[in-house]
Formats: sequence, structure tokens, C-alpha cells
Amino acid sequence: MNFRLINTTGKLIALAAVISLASCKKDVTTSTTSNESSAANLSDSSTAAENMYYDVLNNAFVGFSDNASVWNASNMHTGKTTILGTGSVNSTNLGCAIYTLDDTVPGEYPKTLTLDFGSGCTSADGILRKGKITYLFSGPLLVPGVTATVTFNQYVVNGFGLQGAYKITNNSSDQVGISFTTLVTNGIITYPNATNYHYSHNKTFIMTAGSATPFDITDDVYSVTGNSSFSAPDGSSIVFNVTTPLVRAVSCHNISKGVVSFNYDQAVTGTIDFGDGTCDNLATVTVGNIHRTILLR
Repeated sequence: MNFRLINTTGKLIALAAVISLASCKKDVTTSTTSNESSAANLSDSSTAAENMYYDVLNNAFVGFSDNASVWNASNMHTGKTTILGTGSVNSTNLGCAIYTLDDTVPGEYPKTLTLDFGSGCTSADGILRKGKITYLFSGPLLVPGVTATVTFNQYVVNGFGLQGAYKITNNSSDQVGISFTTLVTNGIITYPNATNYHYSHNKTFIMTAGSATPFDITDDVYSVTGNSSFSAPDGSSIVFNVTTPLVRAVSCHNISKGVVSFNYDQAVTGTIDFGDGTCDNLATVTVGNIHRTILLR
């Protein structure tokens, strides 16, 4: 028997095994890095959906505030278009929006508020809106138990089109204080490049500042908890859960503080950190070895 041949063959087999293992390790590493990068990119894209669908809740507050003097049932008239104190609808907090308040049953709820932004107008805080958004209120928005269902009619915010079912519920109580939940189902957000993403969420907003001035929303601040999901046209998806309550001030267009964790395609996990409370448009995405500063839209 040729022991030298056996020994040489054994070395060759061992070398092949090492090369094979190295190749597999490289493939796994490359795949993991690719998934982490994809997760970071999709989590970045999702922040636009979070902001645009939050704007729907904010508009409900603003619309209620702008029309505070006419929400009383005795002051409502079918098809009434609100004219504010200056005598011009252009003085609303939402820019050029034309408000139409409608009594389905005169003197009783439900009541419908339609905000018509026409072909487009920009509010004082720089948000460009187009189309119509309609709220059906079961009662006065600030009363516990009241709900508002929302419909969109070619509604676009800063170039992002919104569709889907949206519901607001007032869950306020003596124990919790002023609180709202928002539920988005079958949401579709169309990005400026005409790409459609799917979005849903279940969020709870608890007021932490501003309760003493119910008809002045500018000083309102909310603590936000809950979850959301976001999926791309290629089928990839990401699920978010708030791990540190988010801080959302009405006076700030973006979340200013808090952390959400996410799971991408049930394979990669990461976080988005929205900062220290400073009102800016920055957040940090962390996925594996990726630490990226992103711009909130």
C-alpha cells in the first residue's frame, strides 16, 4: 500500500473541504450583508408612510380646531362652508383648504367634514397637499368613545398619494388622560416615482402636553406606542414595534424622540432611533454593522 499517496490524497480532501467551507462562509456573509442593507433601505423608505398617515390624524385635530365655533349641533347647517374670522378660507391652519361641514341629520351626529385642497396648496409649515380628505365623526372629537372614519379622494401629501381605511378612536379616560388610537388597514402609499407600497398600523397617542388648551393644538405633544407594517412591490416586508415611546409634537413635522425595533422578512432585525427630542428631520437606522443617518420626509 502506498501510504504517501494516501497521505497526499488526504491533504487534498482536507484542502478542498477548507475551500468549500470558506466559500460557504463567504456566501452566507454576502447574503447577510445584502439582507441588512435591504432592511436598512426599506426601513428608511417606511418613514415617509409613517409621516404621511400621521398627517391624517393631525388634519382631524386642525380641522376640529379651525371649526371649533360651529361643531355645536345647533350651529350646524347642511352644506355649510366655514368662513373664518378673517372672512377668508385661506386663513385656515392648513393653507388654502376649503372646509365643508355637513349634517346628515340636522342637529345630530354623525357629521361630515371635508377638506378640499384642490389642485394643491401649501400650509404655513411647508406641507403641500392636493385632493380631498373626508372625516365622518360619530360625535365631538374630544369626547371619549367618539370615532372618525376617513376616506381619501385623490389625496396627496408632499407628493405621496394615500389610500386605504383609516379610523380614529378617542380612548380618553380619567386614568389615562387624553388618548387616541389610529388604525390603518389596507393602506397604499404611492411614492413620487409612482411606486406603490402597502402600509398598515395600530398606534396609540397619549397627550403629554397641551391638555389645558383643547382648542389650541399648537402646544400639543403626544407619546406614541404601537406597531406597523410596510411592504415593497418586490414582496419584501418589514414589521415595526415601538420599544421606547415616540415623542410627537404637533408643532414638529417629525417624530423627535423614541425607538422602534423592526424585523425584515423575518430574517433581519434592527432599530430606528429618532433622537433626543430635538425637532429635526434626522434619525438613525441600525442593522447589524450598518449605522446610517436617514432624512425623515
